[in-house]
Amino acid sequence: MSIALEINSKRSGDWRDELLKLLPGTKIEIYPDIENPNEVEFILCWKPAPAYYKRFPNLKVVQSAGAGIDHLFPESLPEHISVSKIVDPVLKEDMFEHVLTCLMNGMKNFASYAQNKSNKQWNPLAYMTIDQTKVAILGLGEIGGYVAEKLAGMGFDVKGWSNSKKNIPGVESFVGLDELGSAIDAVDFVVNILPLTTQTENILNRDVFKLFKSGSILINVGRGGHVVEDALLEAIENKVIKAAYLDVFHHEPLPEDHLFWDCAPIFITPHVASRTNIASSVKQVVDNYKRMLHHQSLLNEVSLKKGY
Repeated sequence: MSIALEINSKRSGDWRDELLKLLPGTKIEIYPDIENPNEVEFILCWKPAPAYYKRFPNLKVVQSAGAGIDHLFPESLPEHISVSKIVDPVLKEDMFEHVLTCLMNGMKNFASYAQNKSNKQWNPLAYMTIDQTKVAILGLGEIGGYVAEKLAGMGFDVKGWSNSKKNIPGVESFVGLDELGSAIDAVDFVVNILPLTTQTENILNRDVFKLFKSGSILINVGRGGHVVEDALLEAIENKVIKAAYLDVFHHEPLPEDHLFWDCAPIFITPHVASRTNIASSVKQVVDNYKRMLHHQSLLNEVSLKKGY
């Protein structure tokens, strides 16, 4: 029996080192250097190649190396394979801090002042305060719910939209497509933290952008697949959306010839809103490995049907 790591980043070695500290003597291999694929029952993944699971005939558990799991479903997985994700307090706090930074930057006009400095212009602008600012959070799962609650606790006027009713202190809850318009109506910022599923793909489209308050700001820390890119550029050109803070994209790294690079109201960060902290997350992976060995239910198991 062995654990395979198929992580599309330079952090595979770090994951293996941390796992071996807690699972000494366990066979842990990094793909493609797998001695015997038949021995692999547990695989830790991040953006694996399509049909990755077919390489391991006895695979039982697919563990995401992060909070996202959309990258694990290039096609339908067999029902006997369980899938789990990382739920980490550090990950949630990092996401909150990133979203808060985008909010404050937009509220206090720092981007405009940076441009003014380049042009040697002294131009005081009206700013917003926390108690004046209305925010809609799309996606109230573990991370989105945490962000919404923290913002509400700071004094922001927060609305949240999700697939099911949520009871989060200080957050007005809206449910389903019929209430999406109500969730984003008259808000200053729309923050997308949705999981990427067949239902949410391309959800930020022309029809939805038409519902945005004129001059509002989009923050996308969900997935690039949520945004119809042409529609976003059109909404910015028509002044419906004042600015967009984008951390995720259809293709990463963002191609050098992409139109987003030359669109001044779009602010780009390279998928850094929240990165999995290996040291704080590895215990969940180890726990799930041991649960598999003892035929127990997994921590943070996701629904293959729902995709989250």
